[in-house]
Amino acid sequence: MKKLTFILLLSIISLTSFAQDKLISVGFGGGISGMYAKKNQTDYSGVGGNFFLNAYYNITPKLSIGAEYEGTIGVLAPSKIDSKNFEATAMRNISGKVLYHFGESSIRPFVGLGVGKYTIVPGKFNAADPNPEFDVANLPEASSIGFSPEVGVDLGWFQLAALYHIVPNLEFKNTEIGNVSAEYNSLEFRAAINLGFIER
Repeated sequence: MKKLTFILLLSIISLTSFAQDKLISVGFGGGISGMYAKKNQTDYSGVGGNFFLNAYYNITPKLSIGAEYEGTIGVLAPSKIDSKNFEATAMRNISGKVLYHFGESSIRPFVGLGVGKYTIVPGKFNAADPNPEFDVANLPEASSIGFSPEVGVDLGWFQLAALYHIVPNLEFKNTEIGNVSAEYNSLEFRAAINLGFIER
């Protein structure tokens, strides 16, 4: 049984340790996000979690193009109001991405850029006597184009990265309080497992 487990472990490592050397690589994982928003000249901030799934075509061992789906959720609130009065805000995106790796060894620093469609679902304000300035209970979801510069390092089958999501031009359409313009940012730290497929 131990021998079988050891062989299985070696097989997984051989499949994934040099995902960048394969034509196709698939990654998945999660992390933490420091979220920030500005709505009607009011600053909101909070901490949340994220998960993601991506796939890349590795043009060369250094250059990759692909796509990623990501979801982030966290409670955003102004500093002057208790965050317990707010429900969680959700942010999701589908982005095209480019990664460039420095070197071809098992430890590969990289930089990247993603551009895609971001959708924000604002958390509701639940105070018993809400101040209209912070009443976002009736805001629908809104979408806009955003981008995300990225830095990180591949450690064989394991990857660590930091991304900064920037969604500059959002407009929540609301007939009761009028349209609300906003911008959202998220500083994300993530870890991923990468699987490589198809020999070059």
